Amino acid sequence: MTHVAIITGASSGIGEETAVALARRGYHVVLAARREEKLRQVAERCTQAASQRGHAIEAVVHVTDVADREQVRSLVADTEKQFGRLDVMVNNAGYGLFARVVEISPQDMERIFQVNFHGVFYGCQAAGEIMMRQRHGHIFNVSSVIGKRGTPFHGAYCASKFALVGLGESLRVEMASYNVRVTTVCPALTATDFFVASARSRAAGSSFQKFKHLTPAHVVGEKIARAVGKRKPEIVLTAGGKFLTLLAAFCPGLTDRLMKFYHDDLVKRLPPE
Repeated sequence: MTHVAIITGASSGIGEETAVALARRGYHVVLAARREEKLRQVAERCTQAASQRGHAIEAVVHVTDVADREQVRSLVADTEKQFGRLDVMVNNAGYGLFARVVEISPQDMERIFQVNFHGVFYGCQAAGEIMMRQRHGHIFNVSSVIGKRGTPFHGAYCASKFALVGLGESLRVEMASYNVRVTTVCPALTATDFFVASARSRAAGSSFQKFKHLTPAHVVGEKIARAVGKRKPEIVLTAGGKFLTLLAAFCPGLTDRLMKFYHDDLVKRLPPE
């Protein structure tokens, strides 16, 4: 029996590479995002990757705005109707916002939470209901290393990703009796579109990019695919990411001082307002 996975934010980056990695392992993949043309390109990649491994899979395009609860519930319900099951739910859709906390408008904060947090929450609920009935499944929520330690100029994004860590911890325990796994994924700096949203973020991104330690998105996708079915409460990628989370937990004052250096470097690089 072929297993079935839904991946949100599947039109690019981590979502795209996770979908390809799962298709390569023989999963039917349901690709969800707002950009239909991009999803169709990813679907083609998925079927080709599966075919190269001798798998005949379906790659289904489902245009979805995760900020809309009914669209997410339709995504999950349509998947169950078509395939009769749901084995993996990868809640990945999200975006970044580069601004000081005092600069963030209430509307921008509400919007980033609607996508980054509520979109995942809706996915957890809809997929969780099916998996509880099946008594089987695995939910992945893609947070971030800076969902465990806040960084300057990313307060809204950090807040939304911190919320996912707490949600995942609660859900993981609640689902244990139903044989449903829940894993929170915390990538570090990843080679995606995150830093190209604005001129200000591009300038700030150079502070990271000069170190050339951006993790390729396919590495994250492979990590997720390999973790399916395993008891992995959390995946923190890169040695630097793991070091930051440990440093923040045991030496918060020192971490603040390091972040102040980072903050000052960013300020130097920002274009004039």
